[in-house]
Amino acid sequence: MGTPLQEAMTAGVLVEFFDTCGNTVAQAVFTQWQGRPLPAVGDTLCCPAALRGSGQTEKLFGRVRARKFEVQREDGGEVSVWCRLDLETLRPDAARTRAGRQREFFSAN
Repeated sequence: MGTPLQEAMTAGVLVEFFDTCGNTVAQAVFTQWQGRPLPAVGDTLCCPAALRGSGQTEKLFGRVRARKFEVQREDGGEVSVWCRLDLETLRPDAARTRAGRQREFFSAN
């Protein structure tokens, strides 16, 4: 493969929040993810996400339960990697770390 790994790992992230029954609660897409680390499985995070059904955006908290990667090749030959983060939706007070502070990996910026 002629594409360096660093170049291929720069596309975007799809975040999907699930309830305890496994139903999708909300989704968010971050298309500009160049050079930023991904949260690991078990990390808690929050981000604005579009609620399923209403489409309204709300800041949700969750714990990463799985990370899935997909390599895509564009018509022009460019290679990109997308990451899907599956999150267990948490109440805001449950997303606090042991030190009592929230760990936010995503923002609206």
